[in-house]
Amino acid sequence: THDPVKSAKAGLDMEMQGGPGSAFSKLASLVANGTLQQRDIDEKVVHVLTAMYAVGQFDGKFPVPSQYLGQNLWDLAKANDAVIGADVTSDAHRAVAARTIVEGSVLLKNDGDVLPLATSGKKIAMIGRYCKDKTDKDYGQGSVFSGGGSGYVDTKVEKVISPWQGVQARVRDAADLRWSADASAAEGADVAILCAAAHAEEGWDRKTLELPEAADLIAAIRAASPSTKIVVAAMVPGAVTTEWAARADALLAMFMPGEQVGTALAQMLVGDVSPSGRLPVSFPRAGEMRFTTKQYPGECPAPHYWCKHLQANFSEGVLVGYRWNDAMGVPSAFPFGYGLTYTSFQFSDFRASCSKRGATVSLRIANIGGRSGAAVPQLYVGFPSLRPALRQLRGFQKVEVGAGGHTAVTFTLSDEDWSFYDSAASKWVSAMDIEEKVVLSVGESSAKLLWHHSLDCAGGLSG
Repeated sequence: THDPVKSAKAGLDMEMQGGPGSAFSKLASLVANGTLQQRDIDEKVVHVLTAMYAVGQFDGKFPVPSQYLGQNLWDLAKANDAVIGADVTSDAHRAVAARTIVEGSVLLKNDGDVLPLATSGKKIAMIGRYCKDKTDKDYGQGSVFSGGGSGYVDTKVEKVISPWQGVQARVRDAADLRWSADASAAEGADVAILCAAAHAEEGWDRKTLELPEAADLIAAIRAASPSTKIVVAAMVPGAVTTEWAARADALLAMFMPGEQVGTALAQMLVGDVSPSGRLPVSFPRAGEMRFTTKQYPGECPAPHYWCKHLQANFSEGVLVGYRWNDAMGVPSAFPFGYGLTYTSFQFSDFRASCSKRGATVSLRIANIGGRSGAAVPQLYVGFPSLRPALRQLRGFQKVEVGAGGHTAVTFTLSDEDWSFYDSAASKWVSAMDIEEKVVLSVGESSAKLLWHHSLDCAGGLSG
């Protein structure tokens, strides 16, 4: 917090602990000199105590152990080092971790159905240092497969299953399985699995959205062995640029997968399981000018536009992520909500009906491929007062459908789904109540919408 007065008046109730030098430590003196009123502080206390009462803090639901009473946070952290460092994992925990990776991994490309791999009698190369390396000395916090920060949990290196270890343990029928940090092992290989990783952690921003080494290693593999199929396993902390993806045959994005990365990757590569995630962010095209330097990293007053404390101007409003792409008519490299599986789905029989102060949308999903997989239908809602955004996600479901099977999916909407905040009137307003056209869209991603419907409920939604 940089300005305690502005923050307090804007509604900030709590500040992360910062000691006597923090901005909020000045609140008492600001009340004493009349800059802030006691009622400003009382309102914040009511907010904090209300939440504590609501969760049962004062009903003994979360008692503070007696040995912790009277101690400060830093002393407790030191005393609890032994507890924090204890190994409490189990085989069941590891299985959940691996399954979570599979559920969240996003298959972005799979030309010619390269995946799942047919490994019997094949020459397989694993390329890149991150197929084996689990740590990186250049990282301040975290590891190769985990982001750093206050939420990072340190895992003993020997318990991390690297991609190389995972594939070695699972693939036993290959004619040859080799690794190299550079592209040399790919020469003469039937398939090269390229491991690339980007890192992020609390306290600093990535300099670029590039995926380090990916472009150079792909180019080197193509030069050394033009016919080799290339599968990229990208361990990423968020969006990355993928201009190199055109030269790869398959691309699998894994978002900070964690210690069971090797186990899960091997399972997906050979088809024991199918990656079933969808992109939670849009992957931009290289060179995309989504924001100005005034927005990020920020500027300082003229004539010196670069200084120690840059001021970022968050002027983008609601045009963040896919909303920006839609409004500007600029396609992503891979859009929000996108993801492939090892099968194909068909969406059909779309229907919408009105109910009292709400609506229902239903559809049928058929698995028209030869393997089971997860479909993720997504429902978007748009109306004029949402502008400059065209539409926004209001629901999604992940449904597992067996090969040749089908299932019904239903979304239930309420007035909240087509309401907007009218700042002039200081209240939420329903687009239906002011007779705006509400358009429902269902699709496989924010950019692949298969059905649009103007919701027409005579007399509002009283039908």
